[in-house]
Amino acid sequence: MLKKSFLALALVASAAFAQESADISGASFQSGSADATLSKLGREAAASGARLIITAPHEWHARIAAKVRAGGKANVVMRDGFYENVLVRIEDKNAAKAAAEPSAAERARIEAQRSRAEVEKAKAEAEAAKAEAEAAKAEAEAAKAAAEKASAEADAAKVQAEAEAAKARLEAERVAAEKARLERELAAAATAPAANGNGRAGVRAAAGQATGAGALTGEAAVRERMEKSLNDGRAASGNLAVNKLRSGDTLYVDDGVIAVVRRDAGKPLLFWLEGDLDLRRSELKETATNRYQVLGLIQGEGTLRREFATEKRVEAKLPSATSTARKSLEMSVNGGNAINDSMSIKDLRNGDVLNVDGDAIVVSRRDGIIFTRYWLDGSIDLNQKGILREAANRYRIISDSIH
Repeated sequence: MLKKSFLALALVASAAFAQESADISGASFQSGSADATLSKLGREAAASGARLIITAPHEWHARIAAKVRAGGKANVVMRDGFYENVLVRIEDKNAAKAAAEPSAAERARIEAQRSRAEVEKAKAEAEAAKAEAEAAKAEAEAAKAAAEKASAEADAAKVQAEAEAAKARLEAERVAAEKARLERELAAAATAPAANGNGRAGVRAAAGQATGAGALTGEAAVRERMEKSLNDGRAASGNLAVNKLRSGDTLYVDDGVIAVVRRDAGKPLLFWLEGDLDLRRSELKETATNRYQVLGLIQGEGTLRREFATEKRVEAKLPSATSTARKSLEMSVNGGNAINDSMSIKDLRNGDVLNVDGDAIVVSRRDGIIFTRYWLDGSIDLNQKGILREAANRYRIISDSIH
């Protein structure tokens, strides 16, 4: 690409016409203001027998030759130039032979121009290759994240389906057991008079068999029932402390007993929860009656889910340049780079992530493979419907209606 253009038209003359030269800017040539000069040079060269050595961009050659020869049938030699200007050198007959080839200085100048053009071209190609590589990397990361999300959703759906099936089996077993118990009591009542003359004794005996020393009662019976419904009758793998719960675990609650189902290498494992746990905590998501999904680590006092929590309003504002919160958030969410843009509450949209430090809030937004960061400006209730708490001081917008 031709990158340099000269802005002036100059004609430098020595004592003899054979030594004249002209340097015509691209603007002058393109506008036509240099036409008279080129015709004059052609006329004088034709009259003197001198030769015109003209250096200019290749695509200009035909037009230049026409302008020169409009003044006279001069001997014209056209040479390719790298800049948008017209350099005319006039040689007499004696200098024609010497001018057949460019001088060493001119060759050096042309070579230097060519080298600069090649360097600029190589630099542009390198920058383009770098941009393509970064775009490919971002696309790969986005595809990986999408695949991981799809896998997690598939695992969660499978766990939920297994839990629903287990619940159905449990209910079927309960109904069958209740039916069998009633049938035994009726049978015992029907045969009791012949055995001992007392219609009520047989009922008491049947009831005694159902509640005697061989049957489980209380918490043990609940655990046995949950092992049948959640673990195919196999014994649980042991106890699990509350602070060892992790995202993806599912809790089942039955008469005060809490069972934990965790998928490990694709296989479900059953544990008994050990310790106190407030089932209203924000780290737990109620997916059905007496069933909860763990969304994150349970540590400290924590907060309650939105339906149990009071309003948590933050008066977000743009932090000062020297603010500790500003530096901390720019380092944690923007690689230490400055965040200069801001947005209001009404501009929030589904998918945005809020990173909170006191009254400073950074909004992280993803547009395709591009991530942008903004300071949030305005009053916002972080416990409102449409905002999901993902971790301490991090929230995700899950609705386009945020106030």
